[in-house]
Amino acid sequence: MRRSFKVLGLAAIAGLVIPPAAAAIAKQRAVVIDDPEAPEVALSTIFDGAEVENRSPEFRGGTTVCWYGGQRVDLRGATLAPEGATLRARCIFGGLQVLVPEAWRVRATSIPVFGGVQDDSSGPDGEGPLFTVEALCVFGGVSISTRDEDAWEVARRT
Repeated sequence: MRRSFKVLGLAAIAGLVIPPAAAAIAKQRAVVIDDPEAPEVALSTIFDGAEVENRSPEFRGGTTVCWYGGQRVDLRGATLAPEGATLRARCIFGGLQVLVPEAWRVRATSIPVFGGVQDDSSGPDGEGPLFTVEALCVFGGVSISTRDEDAWEVARRT
């Protein structure tokens, strides 16, 4: 019995130490593309936060990683590429707020593990380019909206 408690104690300590250590290593290797005119974004906020505004005339999507951190990505000045765009988000103990123009059609999919995606965008139905957000949310989340509002206000409405 005593041995079981030791094993559980060591497993708990490893569970608290290994993920932040892995995040610190990943932070050193991350390549960030946050140019406001770039057609794609590559963002990484690990133990950090970032606010990015994109005004690309042909936005195609990109990747975001929020690991123990947060991001605010404002795409309201961007124009979707004719084939649409896909943003792949990984939020692990972190959060992502995506602001989109009202004219964009938006579809959000997620793999939630004690987290999720909230889509408050008000885009039209029908034809035209589609902005897709594919999210992995582990103890974190993604908020998609056309309005710039405080995250606490969004949480209070749900």
